[in-house]
Amino acid sequence: MSLTSSLIAFASQAFPRLSSRVLASSGYTLDPASFGGPEAFSVWTEATAERQDRAWRPIVAAAKAGHPRDDVASLCEALDRVDAHARTLLEVGCGGGYNSEIIKSQLPSLQYHGLDISEAMVAISQAHYPGRAFTVGSAYELPFAQDSFDVVVDGVALIHMPEWRRALAEYARVAKGSVILHGLTLTDSAPTTTFAKYAYGQPAIELVFNRAELLTACNNLGMALVSQHGGLDYDLKRYLGIASVSETWVMAPGMGS
Repeated sequence: MSLTSSLIAFASQAFPRLSSRVLASSGYTLDPASFGGPEAFSVWTEATAERQDRAWRPIVAAAKAGHPRDDVASLCEALDRVDAHARTLLEVGCGGGYNSEIIKSQLPSLQYHGLDISEAMVAISQAHYPGRAFTVGSAYELPFAQDSFDVVVDGVALIHMPEWRRALAEYARVAKGSVILHGLTLTDSAPTTTFAKYAYGQPAIELVFNRAELLTACNNLGMALVSQHGGLDYDLKRYLGIASVSETWVMAPGMGS
């Protein structure tokens, strides 16, 4: 770990409330109750949505200029595996709609639809991209019929869902083809573990998935792993003692339950 990374990791843990004003993530803990009850982990507020939006605009600009960040590059690699005949795509956890630019630039013929549980995030996405479809809704009960989309992309949302198996089942239900699980946090050294942190200054639940457990859950829903792509350096060992990596998975129909 570089000196800068070490200092950032130290600050995020030693001064979580202070560093949460500057860092995207801080105050990692295996005791979510230390943040308060379930009400502490509310849907993202307008202030949090605006802060994430400010952070992502330069990332999108860099990608459009040909310099994608590692996580954006992994999404682009995953999109290369999408069936050439695909025409419709749903992104769950679309945030401010940033990935729609990446998706449309790489696959311009795809009809994009974004969904997010946060009204504040959807309002930002509609302001940025008024010609694209965005819906407020829950991944646990997607407001779409079976086989509604050729492709479903999880936009780094599954890692924030305590009922992640329920969301996976919904992805499998509405997808006719590929399901892209973007920005997964994975470990081989621990069971799937729930932790909490500040995300853009707001308390958030997060999961690090046991790789084998997540893959088995996908297989049981009839989804087979087609490819996996490395992403950002996101090793939780420095914060929680759990060694982890970030990956993007491309799943496709092909394995029965």
